[in-house]
Amino acid sequence: MADSEWPTSGGGRGDMTKHVIDADSIHGNLRDLLPVDRLAEMEPLVQLASDIVAKNNLHTVTLKLPETPSQPKWSKGYMTSELAAECQEKLTEPNTILHLKCPLYIQRKNSSPEESYFDIYITRDHSDHSRKPRFIREGITIPEDRVSKVRGYTSLVVVGSGPLATLLGDSENPAHTEWEKNATKFKGKYKWGPSTIDFVRLSVGKAIQLMSQGDKEQDYTLLSDIFYLEQPESEEEVPDQRLKKKKKEAGDQAESSPPKPPKARPRHYRLSKVDGGFILKGPSDPMPLPRGYKVTVAYDFVGASKISALKKYHKNDFSLDKARYVDQPQARNVENLEVGGNTLEFTAQSNDFEVSVTGFDNERDIIVDVKSEALKTDEKI
Repeated sequence: MADSEWPTSGGGRGDMTKHVIDADSIHGNLRDLLPVDRLAEMEPLVQLASDIVAKNNLHTVTLKLPETPSQPKWSKGYMTSELAAECQEKLTEPNTILHLKCPLYIQRKNSSPEESYFDIYITRDHSDHSRKPRFIREGITIPEDRVSKVRGYTSLVVVGSGPLATLLGDSENPAHTEWEKNATKFKGKYKWGPSTIDFVRLSVGKAIQLMSQGDKEQDYTLLSDIFYLEQPESEEEVPDQRLKKKKKEAGDQAESSPPKPPKARPRHYRLSKVDGGFILKGPSDPMPLPRGYKVTVAYDFVGASKISALKKYHKNDFSLDKARYVDQPQARNVENLEVGGNTLEFTAQSNDFEVSVTGFDNERDIIVDVKSEALKTDEKI
């Protein structure tokens, strides 16, 4: 963070106030530089950035570059259990910034592989805010709005000049707001290109997940800031229907037997995971009526609900209709098949149908949502 002069408006026409910005003065001038509604979001990031420049409480861990050039993967070989334990221990120390140096290979088509790297800076945030990782490529902030927020951490992902920065720059849209796998300058240019984008984009959440392997006694709180349920502080906050019935005192009448639960509604399909995708089949029992089906697919995101993950689908992840970054959908014994970017709609006359899609990124989990309705009734599932 070099010293620089930053003019800000003083309120009147032509009235400008000049601030000299450096790692120390930026905190005092932040309220003049930013709108009030952005202070809560930006103050922790500014503090983290200035501490990084000043190298305050910085602990560096270098992850393991594979012995041979290969697709980058967040695996237990990349962050060993020993490194995970070290990371986990440092993140529990007050005000410590964990610096992950993340090496990887970049290879253009018909060229030799090159070694490159990027940096992740993570610190614990004990406020109630959930924040997205901030991505910076060669000084340019890339918003990447589709990345999920992470609760309990403030993080920066920094890509300096080098082969990785060139790859990501080739994939950026003209507004420098996201990395696109089908960008003209990028598509087909790099070996493992799309996987490399995901490797960087999902890096903070994947790294935090891998850290949970490091504690021999298993720290159940490390991921609790990402995957959590609000716990009521007192019995008064628990809804009545969830309160356990207290045992009757001696002499009280015995409680009546609980009512039998209603029969489960029949499921009109069978959904199974296969290597690199999924397969949807008809139910085991015959269908009394033809049914319509709609299948919606998206990649999962760390900390995102099913609904949120489905909403975050983007055409640069994959396109079913164009068989981009996935294989062509396969179908048998279905009618009126319509394929969209992340949807499949069809009708089936009997339970002897099958629809499958493979070719998804094996390093990412997928969410598959299936909705069905009988074509001659109002019944829905």
